[in-house]
Amino acid sequence: MIAIARLPSAGRVLGGVAGGVAVSVLLAFRLAGDGGFATDPVGVLALAAGAIGAAVAATRLAGVGNRRAGKLATWLCASLLAYLILAAWAVWVVTARHPTAALVVAAWNSAWIPPLALMQLTASAAIRTGTRTPWTHPVLAALIGTVTLANALLTTASEPFSGLPTIAPESWRTVIEPVGAFATLLGILALLLVPVTLWRAALGSEGSARARIGVAAAGATAAPLTVCFCLLLAIARDPGAVEPSLGSVAFLVALAGASAFSAACALIAARGGVERRQVAIVVRGTGFAGAALAVMGTGTIIAAPGLRLGATSVAFLIAAVTVVVGGGAWAGTGRLARVLALQVPQAPQALNDKGVAVPAGEIPVTGLTPREAEVLAVLAEGASNAGIATQLVVSERTVDAHLRAIFAKLGLTPHAETNRRVQATRIWLDHAAANRGNRG
Repeated sequence: MIAIARLPSAGRVLGGVAGGVAVSVLLAFRLAGDGGFATDPVGVLALAAGAIGAAVAATRLAGVGNRRAGKLATWLCASLLAYLILAAWAVWVVTARHPTAALVVAAWNSAWIPPLALMQLTASAAIRTGTRTPWTHPVLAALIGTVTLANALLTTASEPFSGLPTIAPESWRTVIEPVGAFATLLGILALLLVPVTLWRAALGSEGSARARIGVAAAGATAAPLTVCFCLLLAIARDPGAVEPSLGSVAFLVALAGASAFSAACALIAARGGVERRQVAIVVRGTGFAGAALAVMGTGTIIAAPGLRLGATSVAFLIAAVTVVVGGGAWAGTGRLARVLALQVPQAPQALNDKGVAVPAGEIPVTGLTPREAEVLAVLAEGASNAGIATQLVVSERTVDAHLRAIFAKLGLTPHAETNRRVQATRIWLDHAAANRGNRG
């Protein structure tokens, strides 16, 4: 029984050991003279650091009671370690000219896709309550799984025995090109699903609910930004004539950084009571990442040899683009951070005799069911109907039905909808404060 109870910890230790071995093997190949980007110390150590960041977030998420987000962060860590392990395996079989080289390289070429979905699922799960799974999660998992499989089956290295190929388009060939293009488009659309739903819920809410959901939305946005960076690297290769190995290492760093950022956003959102400073850092980080991509893409095109612009003209145009895009990002992210960080009075947290927070559904409100009390608690945080639905994993129609029942049971007259929400919030604050006092 004790051995079984310790299996999860043993799994984490085993994964860490395997990841450490993979890093050592890759660095050893580098010292032995391998010049491929997969063994570049910067990319290898960045992925290892990203995995460590996800593991730390997983432990802390479980510590604050969000086990679902903690498990997803653990899977995010495992996916990054798997990418490193496959890279080490691929380098070995290519170096040894093993017959399985093409198969292993194809698997390695698709291993960077699952972390994108897992970073979104981790950030999204951080704001959920209860045991239900939002419909966006299985849809995202199914679509990304399909894209990963299609990429592994359809895309192969042009020369699998000449070293691991870079992200340069000429390094790969795709069987049934239209299907491959469709899979790529499907993956991009799938990665927009969770961020769009979260941003909609955040911007329609108020107070702490808006801040928490907004931070989770920013964490989920890191995945499509990483894909944009990957597409930008293709532009940098042609017409930008950027060295493929350098761009490929930059992509590994971007993937690792996005994973750590999403895990950090999940931890901030799960803790509640998001501070203005945290919101500003998260929003500005996301905004400036997008701005940097825009500047890099535009600058690459401007500096392309085919345009034949002089060095002075190129420098002037890139500087102008940087000022315009950077200034717009600074102003826009500042405004968004202020909007997300606007606070409303917070409900006092009720504690039991052991000092542990009491779930909202267990705080008695005269005439309300536990589920209605839970809905009222989320409403008191400033959440819109979409925000309540997002956190409780129910439909907006269900939320609307619960609110009608709550207003009726609390005797709130149907004048302006905003007034009833404010009155209901005050009632919840009073009950939460009284419950805290009684338990104290």
